[in-house]
Amino acid sequence: MDKNDRNGGTSAEFEKKIAELQKIADKLESDAGISLEDSMRMFEDGLALTKECVDSLGAVQTKINELNKQLDGILRQPLFGDGNE
Repeated sequence: MDKNDRNGGTSAEFEKKIAELQKIADKLESDAGISLEDSMRMFEDGLALTKECVDSLGAVQTKINELNKQLDGILRQPLFGDGNE
């Protein structure tokens, strides 16, 4: 995929969000001394990041479907005219 997708985001932004999610998960798993309030805030941040990533993947899936429809239309065209020449 191109660095800039056509849906306003970039693959670098997506990778950054995934890395942030991993950091949150690691922190929640490893830090037994974290307060309940901090845990909840981090969990909410993780949910928001997850939604953004799922939305990005949905936009990519929609684009792939559109491109597949275009390809299907191209492949259905006759190679050498319509045969009535």
